[in-house]
Amino acid sequence: MRRRNFLAALSVIPFAGPALSSTAEPTDEWNADVCVIGAGLAGITAAIAAKTAGAERVCVLEKESLLEGHSTISTGYFSAVRHMPGHDAEYRSAVDSMIADMEKTGKGLGNPELIRILVENSGAAYDWMTSLGVTWLPDPYEALGGLVPRSYLTSFVNGGYDYIFAVNRRLRELKIPLYFGAEVTRVTPTDAGYVVSGSRLKKKFLVHAKTVILATGGYTANVELRSKYDPRLTREITSTANPYGDGLDTATGDGILFGETLGAELLDMDKILTIPFSGGRLTNYVGADVYLDESGHRFVNEQAPMETISQAVWKLPNHRFWVVTDAAPAKGASRSVKLLRGIVKTADTLEDVAVGMRVDPKEFLQTMDRYNSYARAHQDPEFGRTLFTQEIKKPPFYYGLERPFIHFCNGGLKIDTHARVIRKDGNPIPGLYAAGEVTGGIHGAGRLGGCSLPDCVVFGRIAGENAAKEQKSFQKIKGAESDFRPDLRLTVQTTDHRDPELQEWNSRTSTDEGSRNKTREPSCSYHSVSRPSGNPFP
Repeated sequence: MRRRNFLAALSVIPFAGPALSSTAEPTDEWNADVCVIGAGLAGITAAIAAKTAGAERVCVLEKESLLEGHSTISTGYFSAVRHMPGHDAEYRSAVDSMIADMEKTGKGLGNPELIRILVENSGAAYDWMTSLGVTWLPDPYEALGGLVPRSYLTSFVNGGYDYIFAVNRRLRELKIPLYFGAEVTRVTPTDAGYVVSGSRLKKKFLVHAKTVILATGGYTANVELRSKYDPRLTREITSTANPYGDGLDTATGDGILFGETLGAELLDMDKILTIPFSGGRLTNYVGADVYLDESGHRFVNEQAPMETISQAVWKLPNHRFWVVTDAAPAKGASRSVKLLRGIVKTADTLEDVAVGMRVDPKEFLQTMDRYNSYARAHQDPEFGRTLFTQEIKKPPFYYGLERPFIHFCNGGLKIDTHARVIRKDGNPIPGLYAAGEVTGGIHGAGRLGGCSLPDCVVFGRIAGENAAKEQKSFQKIKGAESDFRPDLRLTVQTTDHRDPELQEWNSRTSTDEGSRNKTREPSCSYHSVSRPSGNPFP
């Protein structure tokens, strides 16, 4: 669900630095050691890692005018295995368990090496986000399709916004220019790296980059591309980034198409995760609700992997089902919007819920009685569910109709353990890296719940660090008129950038806040073990 309240807040937050003056314009041509395409969590993380690893000239290009990536509007579950001193055995067991769950969810199609890197570095990714100012709820939850409680949250409301805010603050502190409205149209290899070309503010630009990191996200919004691999995903099927079809999903597969043009191998392009959790559902964790078909009967284990639930929904006559919960569980950020739109409705009694759903009240109440008995016993003989947070008996009751939405693209560019993009002949493409949903081969047939955000951070850091190392091997780039100018950055805003009040705010906070929030960047130490306090093993 799109969090419009947070996106509205973004309009007054200076993510990229001082606003443009009335006379200044960005240069049309400049040099970069590392050029990152895409300003989501993976892209900005990669830029920070590249700068920290020694790349002097790092820039980020974002085609939109504000941060609209999937990370920003995600529910925010961050799966991580954390290590405590004296708990080595528990840590190894938790690592092995998460790896097994990823392989199970991915039906054995994910790259074992990439899976292990993601899991073993998830704790370090958690700590890195903490070092950037992210604060967490104390206990892990079971994310949708997460199988066990291992996913951490900053809140039930802010979701992925908190991560984006943190990395953008660090981006400003490092004075890494972030160019909004920069739509890349071509990535061309040269003897000295790449030329990244496109247009911005109705002017063409060229970036002469030694190395390039593709972090443009998936292809949920590219109807032609997604339906090529899954004919069910027609234009009428919207994404969880734009569930009602009246907003914008920016994931158009640009990076995948760039990589394919450069000879990259694509993996698992038909493994597009659909998920029926954007319409009626109010909770963002397992254990607090029940799923019913249109006749008012359960049809699936609500704790199953997302792909399993989705396939069960696709088999229903109209591909629709009901979600029912009560007043007890914590509600996510979408609650008010769904209530206002009438997508979710309330009732004082379960009998009234049955009337609203137009199902047989007697059979519905019998279904709910059985469900509540399973919740009390924490045992579900019908479908095998094991996690229940409460019975559904506290009014008011909430119910809403769900249908399949496109959620995540498991397919994309093939990468190796260094986040290098791999050609069809099996060799890495020199100077080309990728991170985030633009990549394929990590998750296989299905993604374990809560793994997309740590995927962005872990492989974003790996991509940035290795791109910084590789760029040092190139000679000085020739042909560009000038280096990029960090003082000519475009601010995130939805209003006229000439607004004096906004300019003054941007200028003040980009200076003062940066000095107040100086943080020491931890080194990218992969395969190392972090040791935070608290018991990470539920």
